[in-house]
Amino acid sequence: MLDKQVCNIYKNTKLKLLKTNAVIWFSKMCKIKQLKPNYIHFRTNSKTIQDRRTTTHAIIYRINQELKFLYCKKQTLNTQLYRLHLECAHQCNGVWQHVYNSIETKLNHILDTLYHKLNKKLDRLTHQSQTIYNNKENKDTQPRLINLTPFSFQKELVNTLTLGPNYAIGKPPKQYINEHIVDTESAIRQLNPKIQSPLRYLAATKIKQILTSNAHDTLHKRYQYNINQVKDILHKNNLRIVRADKNKAMAIIQKDALEQKLNTFIQENHITQLKKDPTETFQK
Repeated sequence: MLDKQVCNIYKNTKLKLLKTNAVIWFSKMCKIKQLKPNYIHFRTNSKTIQDRRTTTHAIIYRINQELKFLYCKKQTLNTQLYRLHLECAHQCNGVWQHVYNSIETKLNHILDTLYHKLNKKLDRLTHQSQTIYNNKENKDTQPRLINLTPFSFQKELVNTLTLGPNYAIGKPPKQYINEHIVDTESAIRQLNPKIQSPLRYLAATKIKQILTSNAHDTLHKRYQYNINQVKDILHKNNLRIVRADKNKAMAIIQKDALEQKLNTFIQENHITQLKKDPTETFQK
């Protein structure tokens, strides 16, 4: 068998594994959001509370069975991929790392498109259950998000925005591990040479633990998708998100209205522009 054929088999197997992971993520999201995927087919009257409760339990049970099947499929593909990886590394000799990086780049592009389609599916499934956010109906004394525009936002987008500007969306370890390694090595080199080797061993052990851990939250991909949706809405409608003055809330406001408020504040408080920064004079 030629090296090219082995690499193509490895690429196709890796693609199947990544697609399986994507379907697992989609099923988990449906389970978390209590949605009914299209592969579930059954009907109930749904007129009473008992009917709706039974429907919910049936959907969760069917998703759990699907997840069990997908995890078995994932395990089989992992075993096949492991053997193919060893075979490719043996036949390609010293150029395997370059071939591997090229395959990963192509597959990541395909994967981004796939997750975008799955997020669109989630949008369609949640469209009927989504409610429109209206700031007038918010009875909280200190709402986390204040909408000062005539535009309405879906409830899911609002829930993502209420996480706050300091919320950090998690990423898979593979996306940031290289930068982490470089920063760790740079910090170790500034220490005493006698203790550098033990610290490198500890750092390598910790990095392996990070790579093998599954601490990445399932919802993070959905949060990133929601943020991209909010950015598109803000850009198309000329809107801005600003921090509130007295608390940690955020406000959505039109750009023209924001500029008008700033100009009014400057005029009412008789603020003038200084010719130079007076900080140095005050310090002296």
